[in-house]
Amino acid sequence: MAATMNFFRAQDEARGRTTKLVVLLVLAILVLTGTLYVLAVLGQGKLLAHGELEWFQPKLFLATAGSALVVILGGSVLRIAELSKGGGAIAERLGGRLVGATTKDAAERRYLNVVQEMALASGLPVPLCYVIDGDETINAFAAGNSPQDAAVGVTRGALRNLTRDELQGVIAHEFSHIGNGDMKLNLRIIGAIAGLTALAQLGYIFFRLAGSVRGKNSAPIALAMVLTGVVVLLIGSGGILFGKIIQAAVSREREYLADASAVQFTRNPLGLASALRKVAGLSGAQREASSAELEAQHMFFAGSAGFLESLFSSHPPISERIRRVDPAFDGHIPDVTPVAVTADDEPVSGLSGRAVATPPPLPIPARAVPTDLQIQDSVGFRGVIPGALREASEDPVSAMAVVLGLILRHDPAQRAAQLAQAEALAGGEVVKESRRLDALLRAVPAGSRVALLDLSMPALRQLSPAQVAAFRKALERAGYEAEDGLIVLLIQASMRRYLSSEKNPPSRPGDLAAACGLVLSAVVQTSGEDPAAQARAYVLGAGVLGMAGLSPTMVPPASVDLGKVDEALAVIAGQSVPARRQFVRGIGAAMLHDGRAEPAEIEIVRAVSDSLGISFATGMKANS
Repeated sequence: MAATMNFFRAQDEARGRTTKLVVLLVLAILVLTGTLYVLAVLGQGKLLAHGELEWFQPKLFLATAGSALVVILGGSVLRIAELSKGGGAIAERLGGRLVGATTKDAAERRYLNVVQEMALASGLPVPLCYVIDGDETINAFAAGNSPQDAAVGVTRGALRNLTRDELQGVIAHEFSHIGNGDMKLNLRIIGAIAGLTALAQLGYIFFRLAGSVRGKNSAPIALAMVLTGVVVLLIGSGGILFGKIIQAAVSREREYLADASAVQFTRNPLGLASALRKVAGLSGAQREASSAELEAQHMFFAGSAGFLESLFSSHPPISERIRRVDPAFDGHIPDVTPVAVTADDEPVSGLSGRAVATPPPLPIPARAVPTDLQIQDSVGFRGVIPGALREASEDPVSAMAVVLGLILRHDPAQRAAQLAQAEALAGGEVVKESRRLDALLRAVPAGSRVALLDLSMPALRQLSPAQVAAFRKALERAGYEAEDGLIVLLIQASMRRYLSSEKNPPSRPGDLAAACGLVLSAVVQTSGEDPAAQARAYVLGAGVLGMAGLSPTMVPPASVDLGKVDEALAVIAGQSVPARRQFVRGIGAAMLHDGRAEPAEIEIVRAVSDSLGISFATGMKANS
């Protein structure tokens, strides 16, 4: 087949933004170290025989440039290591307070419900939720290394001043950053800024040391330290300036993309546009941001007031953002008044029941490649999670019981054996809860099992490392067999991913084209359609991938072994976010080869995307 290389172009997209960041950082380092060397040469005043300054001084260059590199790179590495603890640690550093599932605050309860709805609609696990209590402006952020350790946060002003639809638009914007892999880029930007500003901090250290010098010759030593501190501080100020430039250069387009994705995601542009107008309405009341917020302002929904913000904003102009979302925007910014928040009784569903009931019709001719928008609409969660299961998913012990109950076999003897393997979990409480929830879990319709996993993630993140290890071991012992079907394998793969302490998904080397062909074959063969229809679905999905080496024909059902499918998923999981997204798009197109999306098909496709850490809704671009 002619290799269109779509899959590998997707990988290039991921590298593009990182490459831009690296190029800007290298340029900044060259300018700063070069400036330091020039000043050192001028300060030394070493002349050649004909009276000109001696610019070529290797030892001096190594001393100055080497010291600057150590400070810049050291500061960058230390900050990235500090932030690698996960989204929760970053949220707390920004002043966030974790909102528990038992909160009695009506605004916080509404906030949790909206986040759960966005998670279900996007196919991502529910992130930890934080509130910045002392901030009355309207803002929000998403932080973390990956979807498995993500956190979202909102200001108290956002909870106080936004309606439910407006808050939904803001949260959808943040989920776009999670689904598009922007969080890792954000951490790299923070690391770059920390390194560039470390020189300024070194200058302050020289000032402090100068004041502590004592002894006979203390005056000239102190003076030398002060002069050195002034030089380093001036150059460090240039580092701060470069940091602002990097924030602006790398971040602006991301915000336009996240706004567009949020509108595509919620199907309600007016909600996001209204929230942006309120941000503009409160702009005059913005407080001065903390140093941590200035460093991380590119992570926020809206820019924060701070140093040179008007010249080097990390966000596009708010009026232009509104106009792109709402072309009818007339420039009017209304007064902002608090919104009365009552108990949020809406059921937790994909989009509070507003999602379309059926996917848009496929274009003519039949079996044409569906658009990303059609795929997204087809896999949107439209069910409602029963209240008892939703409550269970919010408690760590009960959440373990929910996950365990989803993979139990139908045969009573086999179920009893599986439960026996988990008897030690939480002193037997998990098994007890599994039995209590057994009837409810058996009644969960196709399409809701993966949603339950996603709802359970905040509670599962509260488990101690020892509890996580014991839970993973219990799930492995439960195992899966061919008669359990692909869905049980995918549930276990998702749990391995999201309970892992590793930042990246578990992966292994292997033949990527063969892995994609095997998983795509396994997915289309779960449809229950006749072999000819399955073959057509495979061809459509393979065409979307456009990979060199991908088999043009489906792997025969007899050759699809679940153990090998598990290994193939690990190969795909090791690819970049855009590459994994392209694979998910391929299986989504295969699902829609006949213009229909059955609940069982939707669940399988969502489970694959979940196991690969990819959001269907936020990870797609509208190409209709």
